Amino acid sequence: MPNYEPNQVVDVQEEFGVIETGPNKFRSKRPLTKPVPQARGAYGGNVAAQAVIVALRTSPPDFKPHCLHSYFVKPVSSSELMDWEVDIISKGKNFCNRSVKGFQNGEIKYIANISLTRKNSNKIAQAKYDDFVKRQEEKGDDEDEDEDGEIIQKPFGFQTPYHPWFNNRNLDEIEVDPRGYEVLVYHKIIPELLDLKLTPEEEKVPVAQRRLAFYAKWGIENEQGYNQPLTNVNQDYQYAGLAVLSDTLFLTRLARVMRLEDVDLENMVHYFSVSLDHVVYFHDDDFDVTKWMGVTFKAARFANKRVVMEGELYNDKGVHVATFVQEGLVHLNGLEAGAKL
Repeated sequence: MPNYEPNQVVDVQEEFGVIETGPNKFRSKRPLTKPVPQARGAYGGNVAAQAVIVALRTSPPDFKPHCLHSYFVKPVSSSELMDWEVDIISKGKNFCNRSVKGFQNGEIKYIANISLTRKNSNKIAQAKYDDFVKRQEEKGDDEDEDEDGEIIQKPFGFQTPYHPWFNNRNLDEIEVDPRGYEVLVYHKIIPELLDLKLTPEEEKVPVAQRRLAFYAKWGIENEQGYNQPLTNVNQDYQYAGLAVLSDTLFLTRLARVMRLEDVDLENMVHYFSVSLDHVVYFHDDDFDVTKWMGVTFKAARFANKRVVMEGELYNDKGVHVATFVQEGLVHLNGLEAGAKL
């Protein structure tokens, strides 16, 4: 049986929400779903998403996640509810920290350390600065502190460049790939990710520097014949959705990174792989996971059957809003013989 029916409207607060069962203790409303029926356990992005919700439930309402560091201890059953326990590590004025543990039948399955902050919006920072400049020009007001007593300064930043594949292809012309619908994730796979002949110059790039790209979104609404819209995606669940997307597809693309010619890149699975840990840095709150987001990644290191993947997520305007890092256990079973490094 599929997790969701075609055209089903999905309430994410029912799918990923939790019920408080005691002081800093919660239970999932529903079991978390697998990415595919044959998977060993629930999709890691779903587990991370619910951990984010639990951390938010135990934090002041104006605090939002800025980083998540987590470990997949054991596979999470998709037929059982999750029990969550939270340790309040710190309660700062601008930062707070939560240690979150997920259990099933008293057995620990997932551990996360989640840090939250009151200031994670470049838009708000820019608005404060613009207002400060306006007051100086109009009234000669020399007040240069915000409500927390911090000096108001012009926002400064830079980001990883947007991948050229995004600019070279018309998003609307790329076909929707629905194979992630079991976890409410849809993709648009850029042709260069599937056809080695389109990127011959890549063989001159060291394997650890090959940066690849695709699009992903959470849910879909009346696009190319697919319809699985999400409801109740408030800001907290936007962060949960970003955690969902931060774990999608890239670990199974190692064959593409190594440019294995004997592998059918249209298929999603070529070897055994499982996530060991997962890290997400949330850089800004200016994103909408129900719109197409750019995802880029590279394989930074492979040794002892473990690969470290690093990547970025971009909002629909091309702004780098999150970074993820994951180590995965991979058994290539001889495929590596054809790798072009």
